[in-house]
This record gives sequence, C-alpha cells and structure tokens, in this order.
Amino acid sequence: MHHEISAIILNYKHPKDTISCLRALLKTDAGKEVAYYIVDNSPDERFEREIKKQHPEINYIASPTNLGFAAGNNQAIRKILGSGSQYILIINPDVVVEKSFFRPLLSDFAKDKMAGVVAPAIRHQQKGITFFGLWGKVDWKTGKATHVNLRQLPKNKTVKKAEFVTFACVLVKADVFRKVGLLDERYFMYLEDVDFCLQAKKAGFHILLDQNVVVDHQTSSSFKRPTDKLAISFRSQLLFINKWLRFPNNVVPILFAMLLYPYLYVLWTYHFYKRDFS
Repeated sequence: MHHEISAIILNYKHPKDTISCLRALLKTDAGKEVAYYIVDNSPDERFEREIKKQHPEINYIASPTNLGFAAGNNQAIRKILGSGSQYILIINPDVVVEKSFFRPLLSDFAKDKMAGVVAPAIRHQQKGITFFGLWGKVDWKTGKATHVNLRQLPKNKTVKKAEFVTFACVLVKADVFRKVGLLDERYFMYLEDVDFCLQAKKAGFHILLDQNVVVDHQTSSSFKRPTDKLAISFRSQLLFINKWLRFPNNVVPILFAMLLYPYLYVLWTYHFYKRDFS
C-alpha cells in the first residue's frame, strides 16, 4: 500500500514515550494514512513483541547498536525512499502532537513549491517555565547555531522562512533527501539537523517554521551525566565548523569552541555533583 507520508520515531531506552508518541500520531488528522517506522537504537525483544502485538502494521527496525540520531534515522529513510512516500516525518519519542498536525504542514508544502523542510513550533516546559522553540540561525563568526526561543508565540502567527529548524519534529519532502543525501552520520548527535537544513537551502529548498502548529516536547534525556552530552556536543561542533568553514575563517570558531566547552564542562560537572551529593 502506498502512503503519502512515512513517519520515523527513533527510540533509545524510552519505550513508553515511543508508544505515547505513536498513539498521538495515530489520532491526528491524517494519522491512519501514514506508514510508521520505529527505529530502536536500544533493541529490546519485549518492546519489539509489545509494539508488534499492539500495532502489527508498524515497521520495526532494530539497530545493531546505538547508532546515534543521524545513522539511526537513516536506516528508516533508506527504506522509505524506496517506498514511494512523498514526505518523511522525523519525530523524537518525547514529542506529543495535537490532532491538527499533518494537514497544516502539508498545506505549507502546497503553498510554497520550493519548501523542502517544514517544522512546527515546539513548546517546552522546564521548571515551571513555558517557552517555544522556533527557528534558528548560525553566527558564522563563532560557528555557533542559535535557536530562537520565545516565552509566547506572536499574536500574528505566520509561516516563516528560516536558516534551520530543529529535527525533534520535522516534515521533510522525500525529494530533498534524494537531492542532497541523507543525514550526515558523522554527527552522532546534535547539529545534524542544522547541517541538513543548510545543505537543503544550498540546493534551493526553503526551510519553513509554521507557528500555527504547536507540539509539546517533554525533553527526556538519554544521558545519565550532562558531561557525556557536552562531550558529544563538542565533537559535533568541531565537525560542523570544519565542514562549513575553511581556513582562516574556521580559526576563531574553533578557538571559541575550545574556550566555551571546557567552561561548560566545569559548570555542568559542578551542578551534577552538587545535585547528587548535597
């Protein structure tokens, strides 16, 4: 059966979140017309049996090991590109969508023929504070990708062109992958979304953020220690700088990263041990 949309949920030790995300997608405006792929970066036979029993139509892919975000999603993207789907949803398991979800995003593609990537606004809640993650831009002087976060969405909600959007939840036209390639698997985690959006823009596609569509991101962590997350982020930052900037333009961004990340490492380590031993 041909599906216009295929959706990928990448699981890593969050089976309950993955099932909640899937059920929310199934209840959306086009949920039952979508082909679903669950990529499990932490293969668990019990989870596999449970998901296949409850949802036999799901395509379950067990990774040989934790491949990271880019390589994990690419396993499903390769299969989908051969299936005939026109659009590919990439969504984190800790994201919950509302009923009106697919149709507005598809409408954005219909209105802008050069649209290649469309993302919703992402609502976060941390320590009782609500804020919305929107688009982002790269400061090429430092090589730092910065996300635009607002406490409230603008009253006049628009569909905005962006330099990049987060891939925590994003709908991508399949032809973009065919033209620019898959996610760069050298990024284990972080900045693969920025990198892909820049590649798509370079190829002539538009990157859009639809403020009229809002999803909730629970921000569950796959890391026991914040310093592990920081180390992976640092590696991705150096990869990003060296991929997109050439000497001498990469000197200042590399120095900036080498000064910034040790400071963050000390700060996060202090808070980590203070939390655990206070």
